[in-house]
Amino acid sequence: MNEVLPTACDINARTVALTTAFEATEEWRYRTAVANPHPAGRYGAASTEQFRIPITDDNPNLFRIGEHERLRDGATWDSATRTYLGGAETPASRTMRRIAALIAARFTQSPGVDIVCNRVTLPSGQAAHGMRLLRGNAAHSAAAAMVARVAARGGDTSRIVTDGQLVYSASSPEADRRAIFRSAMILLAQDHTSPIAALTAWLEAAYLLYQAPRTKRGSDATTRTFLIAAGTHLLGRPPVLLHDVDLRAYVQPQDQFTAELREAQTRGKHMLSRETSR
Repeated sequence: MNEVLPTACDINARTVALTTAFEATEEWRYRTAVANPHPAGRYGAASTEQFRIPITDDNPNLFRIGEHERLRDGATWDSATRTYLGGAETPASRTMRRIAALIAARFTQSPGVDIVCNRVTLPSGQAAHGMRLLRGNAAHSAAAAMVARVAARGGDTSRIVTDGQLVYSASSPEADRRAIFRSAMILLAQDHTSPIAALTAWLEAAYLLYQAPRTKRGSDATTRTFLIAAGTHLLGRPPVLLHDVDLRAYVQPQDQFTAELREAQTRGKHMLSRETSR
């Protein structure tokens, strides 16, 4: 990226260079999955093609958010109740409980609905539909679709819960995702007149990219890697990414997400200053 962007003569060339870099990151994630398959499950050898299969309107991305009990250390599956029982709290389970609270707050603001969609404001001022949160019947339908998909691949569906209080995230329509992704590339490709402007562009691009996943698997790792590279180029130093940045982007409004990520940059800068002064 640092080799190509300085030679790009205009914003169109820089946009192409950034898009090419993102595509190369997607290819890296796919090849990493192929070279390091898990024995079974979502990251097993049979699922590696998912890392390059595109998300479409006919094949949207669905992901269950919640189920923090599964992330507890030593938790066991109870087939009678179809829940995970026991175990000790972990950073992952605490994170998921906090994300569940954020989701509850989003739905409290929209009582009586089963689908909440992130409203994305593009740099042009136009609005687009970002990631959606599903509960109730919409979440139950998503869970049933997941069972059908996993079964079609020969996977184990015994622990996919299809009833109860479920919450799923779902990708937005393809036209919106394409517009959001292109806007992120253009935003990063612009000439930024100050470090503050560059940081603001990077923060907004981070939210946009998480609203526009492109492949069935690996989008989070791809986006994290790309954001670090693009941020380092724009800011002159590696930016800070929160450990749950993907989940925050799925469940938070745009302004809230960018404000929290901006604050993380400030904290990271202060910590670096203390370390270098020792």
